[in-house]
Amino acid sequence: MGYYDGYLILSDIDGTLTRQGNDLSEENHEALTRFMAKGGYFTIATGRSPEFLPQFPIQPNAPLVSINGTLIFSDSGERLLFLPMEDDTETPLRYFIETYTGIRRIIRSAQSGVQNWYRDKDGSDYSPLFIGDEPCLRYYFCCDCEETALRLMADAMEHYGERYEFNRSWADGMEMHVKGSGKDAGLRFLRDYLPGIHTTIAVGNYENDTSMIRAADIGCAVDNAIPSVKEAADRVIVSNMDHALAYIIDELIPSLKKNA
Repeated sequence: MGYYDGYLILSDIDGTLTRQGNDLSEENHEALTRFMAKGGYFTIATGRSPEFLPQFPIQPNAPLVSINGTLIFSDSGERLLFLPMEDDTETPLRYFIETYTGIRRIIRSAQSGVQNWYRDKDGSDYSPLFIGDEPCLRYYFCCDCEETALRLMADAMEHYGERYEFNRSWADGMEMHVKGSGKDAGLRFLRDYLPGIHTTIAVGNYENDTSMIRAADIGCAVDNAIPSVKEAADRVIVSNMDHALAYIIDELIPSLKKNA
């Protein structure tokens, strides 16, 4: 029996697991390596596409939750969960583009890559947003400022919230993906898929982490998280600069085991 048997940790990357980009601290790397060696399951729940993983400093031992929970891969490359937007996306996208001149760029994410639309370069030609051999998993709207992103998201949720999920990964952007997807969907899938899980721990710092934090048995917000994420969390822990994953592994879980 391993010390961490039955524990599943899901972590956001930017602003949570890493200090910046792929900058993973030695403390987090050592703690995660030890956690997995002693029976724990660890994975990343991210808005990034799965091709980033081979270059990441540590490899999870549980399936990757990518593109905000619309795509889950096993360590052998098997696609376990796939939640594309299969209905009409042209109507809402045209509405957003025509209503909000502050949308500067839209990224269309599919399993194997992305396509970009730039307002300044493409003008009114929206065709890159609907062309592709693969189904669309997510649209990402890059705005000129946070105020535009907030107005866009409020409008999107009012008009299209019954069909799509809308959230933010950072201040001046909004993500759109199919209803029922999200990092929480990834957590619930893995809780059922992996054997022997008794405790799920999720940690993040921004709005797109909120659903996962709420769905976990123990939802953690790093100290540098935005206020709404802290409010949603069961616990506010140390910041991403203070090795948050090492804190969960070396202090939080031992306290849970002691008080069980």
